[in-house]
Order: sequence, then structure tokens, then C-alpha cells
Amino acid sequence: MKALVCALMLLLTASTANGQTLKVIRVVGPPNDGYKAVYYGVRAGIFRKYGLDVQPSIVASGAAAAAAISGGAADVAYTNILTLIQAHTHNVPMVFVAPGAMLFVAHSPTMTLVLRDSPIRTGRDMNGKTLGSSSLRDINAAATLAWIDKTGGDSKTVRVVEVPASAGAAFLEEHRVDAVTLNEPAVSQALATGKVRVLVNPYEAVGNGETAGFAAMVPYIEKNADAMRRFARAMHEASVYTNTHLPQTVDLVAAYSGATVDTVAHSVRFIDAEYLEPKNLQPMIDLCARYGLIDRSFPAREVISTVALRPPR
Repeated sequence: MKALVCALMLLLTASTANGQTLKVIRVVGPPNDGYKAVYYGVRAGIFRKYGLDVQPSIVASGAAAAAAISGGAADVAYTNILTLIQAHTHNVPMVFVAPGAMLFVAHSPTMTLVLRDSPIRTGRDMNGKTLGSSSLRDINAAATLAWIDKTGGDSKTVRVVEVPASAGAAFLEEHRVDAVTLNEPAVSQALATGKVRVLVNPYEAVGNGETAGFAAMVPYIEKNADAMRRFARAMHEASVYTNTHLPQTVDLVAAYSGATVDTVAHSVRFIDAEYLEPKNLQPMIDLCARYGLIDRSFPAREVISTVALRPPR
């Protein structure tokens, strides 16, 4: 399947049917299920239809993706909301141009795991323990800290360390962490070892909200405003399809994530928000402020680009 994805990308040449040059947009993101609309958009020719030659690639985390656009190594990053809002509070001109994963508490692709025989059952049991997450002090870690506090623990006593998504089970087995919060398909990969169990869906302590999106630097957007508007429209079209055709994207996610087809098929799949709306971002911004991940809260509209597709009125 990886070969198929590469072949499809090579077939998307730099010219449209009428001979006009396609606008190249380099997109980077981590290998989780939330990145699938980009690869589907390439495979289905959606970006090409909008005059774009989107070239996706994989990086370790949303933070690494944001660093790539900040340094000019990429144009658009699929990144978690914490990375973006931390950049915003430090006056880094980075904003969302298209929505990403919308987390619903009843359908969460994010879980906190512990060893099968771990005595940890509540937040109180996490006092003085070590929590692993894909990035230091990321949004998933903040949600887990909120759950710890809500269930009798003291999050200030908890140490948070970075754990690569694919190594979650190994870190638990080696007792390098006491719990680890992961996104799908890493959750299902870890559970497949039979050595870990789900402790909690940490977002039970937070509620619904958008946890990731596609971001770009403001100077790049201003220079390429028309292309970015077309990118936003293409992402909307791709996400609407993938949200309602999850079985048809299993092979695609397996190809870029490294997970098996069976693992992806049996995992909790990411659902994308269709539009960038402040009401979906604000709960996560407030959560990050509450746990000191940012200095202050602020109106979510400040991190939504003017090129983003707006919901119909």
C-alpha cells in the first residue's frame, strides 16, 4: 500500500489538464488517523481539482510539524492545538487554515493506558507517578492531568515525559512511565500486545472540542492567500468524505502510519470538524491556560485565519 500511495503522488504531476501549473503545497503531520484527509485528498485528486499539488510527508509529532513550517521546511502543518496556541501566546504568527480532529467524549481516539496488572485506577493513584505523552506538556497530557485532579489526585505531583507513539507499550513494560496517553492507531497497537489496559478516556474530564488542525504561518498565507483558500476548500471536501467513509480509508492510514490494516480497522477513528469554529477551540484553549501550558486564555478567533472556510449561515 505504501508503494501505491507513492505511485499516486508521483502521478500527480505539476500541471493541470489545461496546462496551468499546479501550486505546490508541502504538508507535514504525525502518523495518526487524523492526518488521513490529506492523503485521501491526494489519492482522490481533490487537491489537483483545486489547482494544488499537495505533497504530504510524515514527522514524529504535531510539534515537529509546527517547527517545520516555522523554519520554512514545509508550508502547512497538521498540528495539535496546544502547539499552535503556545506559538500564539509567544507572538509567533501561526494560525489554523483548516480544521482537524474533533474529539467527542463518546467517541474518543485518545486513551490513557497502564500495564494490565497496574494498581492505578483513579487520579489519586497517579500522585507522584510518571505520565507519558507524544509531546512534553501536550493537549493530551493536559486532559489527563485534568482527569487526575477531577478524580482525587494532584496533577502537580505528576511528571510528564515524551513517549513516541509507537513505543507506548514498551515504555510501560520497561517501567519508564506509569501511564501513557496515546492517539489511535497507537492505542490499538499497544492494546494488541495484551500487556496493557485502558485506564481512562482523559477527555471525560474536559468535554468535546477540537484538538488539532492544519496551520500555516501568517506571512506565507498573506503571500499565497488564494492558494490557501483553495486548500481550505479542498480539505473540507476531503474531510467530509473521510468522516463518512471510514472503512474505505483503512488501507490508506495503515500505509502512512505503519499500523496493520487490522489494527486500523478495529481502532476508534478520528472524525474531523468540518469548519473552524471558535466554540470548538475555546474549551481546549481554556484547558491549557488552567494547567499552565499557556500564560493566559484568549478568544479562539485569534488563531483562525481569514482564509478558513466558514460554516454556512
